[in-house]
Amino acid sequence: MVKKSGDREMNERIDDITIVGGGSAGWLMGLFLTTMLNKGESKVKVTLIESPNIPTIGVGEGTVTGFPRMLQQLGIKESEFLRNSDATFKCAGKFVGWNLDAKGKPTTFYNPFNVGGYVGGFETGYYYQKYGNAPGASSFVDSIMPTQMVVENLLGPKLIGAKDYESPAPYTYHLHAHDFSRQIANIAKKRGVVHILDEMVDAEQDENGYITALNLKEKGCVPVKLVIDCTGFSGRILQQVLKEPYNEFGNHLLCDRAIPIPHPHEDPKRLSPCTTATAMKAGWTFDVPLYSRMGTGYVYSSRFISDDEALDELIRHIGDESLRERTPPVIKMRVGRVRNTWVKNCIATGLSAGFVEPLEASAIYTIEMTARMLLTYYPEQGIEQKTVDRFNEVMNRMYNEILSFIVMTYYTSNRTEPFWVAAREDIDLPDKLRENLEMWQSFMPSPHDVEGKFLFSHWNYIYVLLGKGYFEGRHFPAERFLVKSDWMRFSNHIAEVKRQLKQKLPSHYDLLTAIRSGR
Repeated sequence: MVKKSGDREMNERIDDITIVGGGSAGWLMGLFLTTMLNKGESKVKVTLIESPNIPTIGVGEGTVTGFPRMLQQLGIKESEFLRNSDATFKCAGKFVGWNLDAKGKPTTFYNPFNVGGYVGGFETGYYYQKYGNAPGASSFVDSIMPTQMVVENLLGPKLIGAKDYESPAPYTYHLHAHDFSRQIANIAKKRGVVHILDEMVDAEQDENGYITALNLKEKGCVPVKLVIDCTGFSGRILQQVLKEPYNEFGNHLLCDRAIPIPHPHEDPKRLSPCTTATAMKAGWTFDVPLYSRMGTGYVYSSRFISDDEALDELIRHIGDESLRERTPPVIKMRVGRVRNTWVKNCIATGLSAGFVEPLEASAIYTIEMTARMLLTYYPEQGIEQKTVDRFNEVMNRMYNEILSFIVMTYYTSNRTEPFWVAAREDIDLPDKLRENLEMWQSFMPSPHDVEGKFLFSHWNYIYVLLGKGYFEGRHFPAERFLVKSDWMRFSNHIAEVKRQLKQKLPSHYDLLTAIRSGR
């Protein structure tokens, strides 16, 4: 039900923001906005309305590069975050079985957070394509950086006793979604976010369609100026009240279900500093190591496997039949996004805005970027359409970049099960991705090929495509200009870096235990 009130011009200063919905999306927006908008003389009131009846959804519990920077900017101590969110370190994504070698054997590759680097002005990928693995290395990533060595030796990315956010290598985290939400909620409330625990009944609009008030079950009418919709897949304000269309991605991506199962570590001391994504019959499983437990789940397509069959495959992957007794939930994922994330005086984020499946742990990143874009285009003197249009243009580029990268990861698989064949033959390739894949028949990805430059650089494409064997048997023009001695000097330098780090870095478990104990 939508009520309408008298006309209202949206040309006044926005000094009051109302967030509807809690969870990671609502509370992260609340903490970000109250922290960043109230540093100077001008003050902005932030109110969060949270339903007491809606649980937090947490299909994936990984984050991406840049998340530590955000925590630091928000003034959150890393040690406290790690303790209170059951968090561990994440240095890369590990992909198991997404492609097969010439003998039909599943292969493994890594997508790290490091920049790949140049030798003599050329991307290291060209040297690897011409000369192969560096001495003692087993892959492209292992040849050009220490990340694979750190992961395979179960090392932490920091020295024990290092300062917060100080490290010789880039990293991010795995976290417990519920614990993280509680942690940032407590911080946000201490910093002034007004928390209302109540159910939204409906919204009032003026003649121009702007939201003027929210009617709550207990508190009644609450006037609003700028509304942030964090109501999850239902999109109760942007989609239901403002009728903004939701564009499904089913023509690009096939997975539409997820079954998550938390379970104990086989060996608590063997904590891997990476997320592992393992290809399965009709999708893939994620293995996310938290400090206290593992978070594992199957992301799959209901077109190619039933829920019961998916659970059977997941149980076999974990190797613990007793987990079946927990009757884990089947989450129906609404893969897609709203046409515009900002309409009138409402901005959607989190699942309300869209979800491009959990493969690259991009969900929390999209929330952070929404908050940052709102800071950039904050409507201090009122909402102007040109500001809304630019905001939506930027967010569109971000979602398109995420979609293209994930589609590419599926599309370039050579697995032969019906799901994987369909992921190559029955989907629509985004136009820019199709153009790039044709270009990459002759040249490796370059910085000029990736438009958005939000989450995935051309290096991420190189890591994945080289790791999958996509360039096998190809010759690139740049190879004519390469000198092997340059590659060997670079390789020897990386080998020495790996040797020193292997000696200095503690195990991932020992590092986390030391941090949690206050050492």
